[in-house]
Amino acid sequence: MSAVSAQSLYTAEEYLRLERSAAYKSEFHHGQIYAMTGANRKHNLVCGNICRELSQQLKSRPCEAYISDMRVKVVAAHSYHYPDIAVVCGPAQFEDAQLDTLLNPTVLIEVLSPSTEAF
Repeated sequence: MSAVSAQSLYTAEEYLRLERSAAYKSEFHHGQIYAMTGANRKHNLVCGNICRELSQQLKSRPCEAYISDMRVKVVAAHSYHYPDIAVVCGPAQFEDAQLDTLLNPTVLIEVLSPSTEAF
């Protein structure tokens, strides 16, 4: 991932405004915005298989599994991320009326590659 802007630091509000109108996804960490790269075939297959299995396991529980387009706010880290899979059990809590930023995930799953495991 690389920072996408010449501006040195953004507020969370500025990030969300930009992100909601952008043609591509970015993540936010301590004021910096990072462009996300696309996933390859293997990555998509692994994520799809995990989400399918999770959904079957959660079928009779008050839980929902979201794929990579659900943004998650990590308050303690001052960041926003798009995990490969996010699960929430119980009522989902969102940052605002847009319902696009999950605040209370129960489980986060990230499928890593050699180039992303350190981040």
